[in-house]
Amino acid sequence: MEETESYKNKEYEILRLPHRYLIFIDEVGDPFVHFDLKKYDDPSVFPVMTVTAVIVSRSVYQDILMPGLDEIKEYFFQSKDIYFHSREIRRKDGIFKIFLNENLYSEFKRKIDLLLDKSSITIISSSINKMKLIRKAIEFEKVSGVKYNIGDIYLRNVGYVLERIGHFLKEDRGKIIFEQRGRKESRRIQAVLTDAKRDGTFYCSKERFRGIDEKILFFNKEDNINGLQIADYCTYPFARHSKNPVDSNNKLFDFLRKYVYKGDFWEYGLKEWP
Repeated sequence: MEETESYKNKEYEILRLPHRYLIFIDEVGDPFVHFDLKKYDDPSVFPVMTVTAVIVSRSVYQDILMPGLDEIKEYFFQSKDIYFHSREIRRKDGIFKIFLNENLYSEFKRKIDLLLDKSSITIISSSINKMKLIRKAIEFEKVSGVKYNIGDIYLRNVGYVLERIGHFLKEDRGKIIFEQRGRKESRRIQAVLTDAKRDGTFYCSKERFRGIDEKILFFNKEDNINGLQIADYCTYPFARHSKNPVDSNNKLFDFLRKYVYKGDFWEYGLKEWP
């Protein structure tokens, strides 16, 4: 496949932004909560919803991260016009069947690791474990006699991530970049940021969010934005950790953990609730 003009134009749109930091956000899981805990005995029902932000300076994105991922694409697939989707990569589906060759797969992961190291990324991630949340809700209702309001766990995760992004930016400016999930869903995500900048959140005043640009930038998968693919690659290990914190085979989480935003205390950028 040849490199598309659309792909180049969309990346150039990002590179022309005036902000010091680019913040690429992706998610794993869905916001639907089963109140019957037995539903989660089905291995196809994933019990965690995770939202993860990968923060990188615009100059590093331009000089290292974006061209670096292009180089990896060309090395393995002889084209930049490839979309790296972590689920397909893990399952070795479609064009990623080449990674059934374990030596090739190990080389791919090593190259990605080296690229992330060179890019000096910062990760902020928020996960909600649905099974723990349901147990919390049941216990709350039992003690108080009042129904526990679970709310929208996707938007709650987005809010937690925004709070930590604001803390990271301080006086700097950052632009949030999401993958388009449909017009209605995009409006809901934008509303979380708009409300936070106008009114603050339960935990943080509106001043916390002043460094975040007021408009989120949305792209489609077809736009082939490398930063969003890196965010996608980094998100699943955090969801997996929330599902099972003692999973000794979650090697990518162990590697990515060093990039988690430290904040004022250890790993402020790693939120797992409840």
